[in-house]
Amino acid sequence: MDQQIGKQRSRATGAVRSRLVFEQLNPWVTFSYYVVTIACSMVFLHPIFLLVELLIVVGVNYIAHVRKQMVMVLEGSIFMVAFIMVLNPLINNRGAHVIWTFGGTLITVEAIFYGFMMALSLVIVLLTFLSYNKVLTSQKFMYLFSRISPKLTLLTMITLRFVPLFIRRLKNISQAQTVRGINVNQGSSRQRSIGVVKMMEVLLVRSFTDALQTADSMSARGYGSGQRSSYQRYRFKQRDFLCLGWFIPLSGLCFYAASQGIGRMVVYPALGSLGLSLTGWLVLLGVAVLFSFPLILEAWEWLWWNLLKS
Repeated sequence: MDQQIGKQRSRATGAVRSRLVFEQLNPWVTFSYYVVTIACSMVFLHPIFLLVELLIVVGVNYIAHVRKQMVMVLEGSIFMVAFIMVLNPLINNRGAHVIWTFGGTLITVEAIFYGFMMALSLVIVLLTFLSYNKVLTSQKFMYLFSRISPKLTLLTMITLRFVPLFIRRLKNISQAQTVRGINVNQGSSRQRSIGVVKMMEVLLVRSFTDALQTADSMSARGYGSGQRSSYQRYRFKQRDFLCLGWFIPLSGLCFYAASQGIGRMVVYPALGSLGLSLTGWLVLLGVAVLFSFPLILEAWEWLWWNLLKS
């Protein structure tokens, strides 16, 4: 009996611990984190900064239980990085170190290197949105901005969930079509094309039908007739104030350093030094702490949890 009770307690505590501490913060705190991290990935264009940010974002996605999506994004990012590194030198001929001339187009080391940094920054943003979709749910997003602009908030929320919803529906339709004997991966090119067209037809019809049902439901509930209230209220707690108390000043210092040119590698007209000064390393430490905000919370909770158990 005691063993069964112990197992039930362990399963219950495991379920509680499976939820991120970061998810339990006020939505304004989590939203501030994602705004700052995305801005940092675009402002600090330096290979060392970008690689450190990439590693930390991978760690955040790992503890957020979006590992499968992260692997898919990383696999697709390999082609995207290579594509941008090839495309940027073709449309940008700036740079002092010419390595190849192709039909009057100058291929420079600076253009390739800048394309690599831009692609790496884009990969960080894509990976950041994986944990963003897990932490900032639609209810939290509506709570943040529904009072400011309810229509724009609803449109933004629908846009953010549009692509994942289409992918899930397309997988379901593909499975149903396979049971019927329609497989887009087999047969001639004409047969595969017909199968794809039929799948897209079903997908569009289903999406339009669901959109009409959603519009009728919103109209029946009086959406847009007055000021919208929130079903769930999120109040600031002491932990939220403590988090913002160090997160906002540190963010301000990092962005001030970026405005002074720290953490940005000189690419044009010629590649600058890859090394960082002492101030640059300190700013890198600050940026790493900002990106590691969820990891710091989880590590602190893990230490406190084990301390209480002992």
